[in-house]
Amino acid sequence: SHGKYRVATENTIFAMPETKIGLFPDVGGTWWIPRLKLYRDRQRKGVVGGVGNYLALTGARLKGDDLIYAGIATHFIPSERLNELKLALIDATNNSTQSLGDCVAGVLMSFHDEKVNVDLDKAFLSKNRKEIDQAFDGKQSVEDIVSTLESVKSDSQFAKTTLDTLKQMSPTSLKVTLEALIRGSKVQSIEEALDMEYRMSQAFMRKGSDFYEGIRAALVDKCGEPQWNPSSLEGVTNGFVDKFFDDLGDRELCLSGGSSKL
Repeated sequence: SHGKYRVATENTIFAMPETKIGLFPDVGGTWWIPRLKLYRDRQRKGVVGGVGNYLALTGARLKGDDLIYAGIATHFIPSERLNELKLALIDATNNSTQSLGDCVAGVLMSFHDEKVNVDLDKAFLSKNRKEIDQAFDGKQSVEDIVSTLESVKSDSQFAKTTLDTLKQMSPTSLKVTLEALIRGSKVQSIEEALDMEYRMSQAFMRKGSDFYEGIRAALVDKCGEPQWNPSSLEGVTNGFVDKFFDDLGDRELCLSGGSSKL
């Protein structure tokens, strides 16, 4: 999601499933997720909504239309035209007098399938946007998110499904991820966000971390039954979460050129 051009097809599947393995959306996720500008809201200043928090916490799998809706993909191109696109890009970069970026943009737009814009109202995120924003937008704790979903689950299949999904995730990862997104929304550069993520990654590497347990359950034993510790949201205290952001002293990454401690 950091690249200038991001192409999706009808076969594209995108997800950030880190909370299911006891980790967090890294590689700059704490920078771009809080700044996600949805397709329908790009002209409305300051509108972000709850989609970013929803995706980061639940690991929801998105298809091409959702990626366009969320602004994660910039162009939708049918998979049957990808080889044609590759040849057109090669030809354009070999023969154009324009800058590389300008020439690529023109080619991509000539292949972009405008029909997907008409169908965005059918995208999963679009159909569930109201409930996503209600549960995830502006929430300062995972407990608040769960409470909101619980309050509407009798009338909402989306709420029921989302609650079931959140119950599978590492409680530690859920709380640390939400705190990271809140802090990430306040940093001034991606370098600051990466400095913060490095601190978090080092904490997740500690012996006994949920990350080890998540990998065991998903990739080693493949049992799909991780034993999280703590096993509940209530067991993950604010003090415990704060330790994931502790200064590393002389082991700081310092990409931002100084202290970016939040």
